Amino acid sequence: MKSRHSSKTEPHLYLSLIWHQHQPFYADPRKDQLQAPWVRTHATKDYYAMAALLSEYPDVHCTINLTPILLYQLQNYYVARLKPFADLKARRIQKDAFLKKFAGKTDPWVDLMLKDTGHFDEKDRDYLIGGSWNAWSVSDVVLNRFPDYRLLKEKWSKDPTSLTTNDLRRIKFLFFFVNFDPAFLEERVRLHDESSIDLRKFIERRERGMYSLIRKITEEDCEEIVIDTFKVLKNVLPMHKSLMYYGKSHGSSGSMYAGQIELSTTPFFHPILPLIYDSDVAKTCQPQSKLPSRLHSPEDSDQQVRFGLEYFKKLFGTSPHGLWPSEGALSQAILPLLSKHGIRWLATDEKILALSQPKGLSKYSPHVVRHKKHGGEGIALFFRDTELSDKVGFVYKEYGPHAAADDFIQTLLKHSPQDGNEDRLVSVILDGENAWEWYRHDAEGRIFLRALYERLTLLYRERRAVTVTPIEYLDGNPRRGIPPHPLKSLPAIRRLWPGSWINANYDTWIGSAQKNSGWEILRATRESLVNSCIQKPTSFLKIPAEGTKMWFAYKSWVELLAAEGSDWFWWMGSEHRDGGKTGSMTRLFVQHLRSCYEYANRAGANLVVPDFESLLNPGQKSESTIGTMRRSELSSVTVRFQCDARHVKVPDSIYIVGNHPSLGGWIPNRVRMYDDGTHGDRRAGDGIWTIESAFPSGAEILYKFTNSGIMGEWYPGEELAALNRSVEIRPGAANSMVLLDVFGRL
Repeated sequence: MKSRHSSKTEPHLYLSLIWHQHQPFYADPRKDQLQAPWVRTHATKDYYAMAALLSEYPDVHCTINLTPILLYQLQNYYVARLKPFADLKARRIQKDAFLKKFAGKTDPWVDLMLKDTGHFDEKDRDYLIGGSWNAWSVSDVVLNRFPDYRLLKEKWSKDPTSLTTNDLRRIKFLFFFVNFDPAFLEERVRLHDESSIDLRKFIERRERGMYSLIRKITEEDCEEIVIDTFKVLKNVLPMHKSLMYYGKSHGSSGSMYAGQIELSTTPFFHPILPLIYDSDVAKTCQPQSKLPSRLHSPEDSDQQVRFGLEYFKKLFGTSPHGLWPSEGALSQAILPLLSKHGIRWLATDEKILALSQPKGLSKYSPHVVRHKKHGGEGIALFFRDTELSDKVGFVYKEYGPHAAADDFIQTLLKHSPQDGNEDRLVSVILDGENAWEWYRHDAEGRIFLRALYERLTLLYRERRAVTVTPIEYLDGNPRRGIPPHPLKSLPAIRRLWPGSWINANYDTWIGSAQKNSGWEILRATRESLVNSCIQKPTSFLKIPAEGTKMWFAYKSWVELLAAEGSDWFWWMGSEHRDGGKTGSMTRLFVQHLRSCYEYANRAGANLVVPDFESLLNPGQKSESTIGTMRRSELSSVTVRFQCDARHVKVPDSIYIVGNHPSLGGWIPNRVRMYDDGTHGDRRAGDGIWTIESAFPSGAEILYKFTNSGIMGEWYPGEELAALNRSVEIRPGAANSMVLLDVFGRL
């Protein structure tokens, strides 16, 4: 292959970076209000900044996956509702007019910013500092960068009633402020639409990367931050659109191959599509699990995909080439459906490839799955490199930013082709929003990303490694010296293993008692709606006149599709111990189901709204008016973790941290171990610390230990750098396992 940078033909190492951006649907349908602020906070902290940063490195091409339900919340609940009342020149919101029309219609914290703090009532205080989603919902790493914020939290933790009006005003201000990308705190930033933001008048950067307030915060300051928030929110879409890579199929010869970011999408409400299509597919990858009654809905699967593509095209003017299926979840059965809608590529995890047929296929190439339906030549599948993806997501947060970038490049180059006859592609796929707030030595990971993009730019110019988007790899890009890799040249998968990027199965979403109960009530709700003969919508965008029977019918089906989202099932079950968030997410799931019934009845149905108590209170028995809900148990194994810490001083406790929610979800010093004869501990005071937890059969558990630290902080801990302990909970294992480790030693 000959390129404009090289005089010789040689195979290449390609890197496909895919940043996945998603938030659950936080809207309470009865209130038409978002119940959580995370779409907004990630927009000011990540969504705009990730794309803007890439624009500074035009030789780095990547893919950003934007889920439709994320974009819908961003555009509908924030941009559209704030725009008529935002005076950008005066830096003011028409507060009275906005609150008269849209109070309670964005998220509660926007209203709090525009309400005089001195007039807060108990409900306002609870939203701000009391609920499961409140102003303290930032990582300890972020909190440590803002000493004023940490001091306010410490004051609150000692005595919530001691907070003054001025304290509450600073808290609401800082909750917005700390969720801005660091660039906004350190310089004047010109946004895509030529407006600008400069927050330096509020803050000063101190030593060790800390930021301190330099003025008293007023209600006018709070109003200004809402304006600055709106500026960023309304620029998220235009920034992405300006950087879109279309490939050879778009535009005139002048615009062909322009752009550097391929935008991909996901089914609209982020469902686990294979389970919506046919939930019994889990029998293949979870043979030990007890499953709920079969949900078989190819029609809903088609709607989720069709609505997602329809909304994407409305926003960006074109259809996407590819799709990151929700949670990387795939099955053989859904591939013809996706091909029918013009999807040319998909991505999932390498564990799916390892279990597919034939065995021994290389993860360093996309593969094709061919099928006879719809006359297509098949669909290309790209497979996530677990090691590199997890390093960015979980490991580099403890590194210095340049050391992390160097390690990434060194790991990448180990995959370089070894002979003269092959190209190799490495796919790195992970959330583009959740990892950065844990980067301890680098505010929001931005120094790391700059260092990484600088090194990737140099590798591109040296032709040692080339970043590509999936469609760029498949179709080629002569401007960048990238040859095509057509489907007919790709190795073929004969039989695709069903599963997701987690554990190569679906056990994060189905197979435990409460998850199964959720699927049972979802299936029964759908059956009730189908039997009512309420007409299904053919388009998400063609909304009937509000208040008509057709409108209520449309709303009932949309609420059902919303209840099919993956996030509800992720949070259900005993493995999630964060009761506040778990309860909040399950209540939203139930509210979508209730609204489905209520809208259907107003459309002319005569349905009995069922009892949802078994979901809201899983410990209670409840008679359901829609039939028996099987509360089956997942085949699980109780693991007793023991840590021998007799050779180290333990001021407080040894803690365990790992990749499972019951191990803290990689948040250190969250899950305490015991040396007091309880929780499975055999002998009190012997220096061997113990905790027991149950895991589903087949799960791969990664874990390590810390010693008496602050929650969210890794030190003092084991000096194991990027290494973790691992154990596989094999299907068919005994009901219990005992693991004995020595602190600081593998």
